[in-house]
Amino acid sequence: MQQVDGIQFQDLDQVLRNAQLRRSTDLAPWLRLRFSSRAGRLVIATSLACMVAVLAIVAAPRPVSIAALGSEWQCSKAAFVLTTCRQADPARS
Repeated sequence: MQQVDGIQFQDLDQVLRNAQLRRSTDLAPWLRLRFSSRAGRLVIATSLACMVAVLAIVAAPRPVSIAALGSEWQCSKAAFVLTTCRQADPARS
C-alpha cells in the first residue's frame, strides 16, 4: 500500500469501486422499470425509427449546381457537407 500526502491508493481505489457499484445499483431498477413494460419498449422503438427517418431525409443527397464546372457536370450534396460531382452522360445533354 502506497501513501502520498496522506492518501492511500488502496483506500481511494476502494472508494471509487464502491461509488461505481452504488451508481449502477441505483440505476438498475429504473432501467428495468422502463424497459420491462411493452409500452416502454414501443416508445423507444418508435423514437429510434423516427430518428432514423429524420436522419435519412436530412442526409439524402440533393442536386446542386456549380457554375464553375459547367453544364456537363452533375453535382449533389449530402448531409449539407459532402459534395460529389460526376460527368453527365452526353446522350442526356
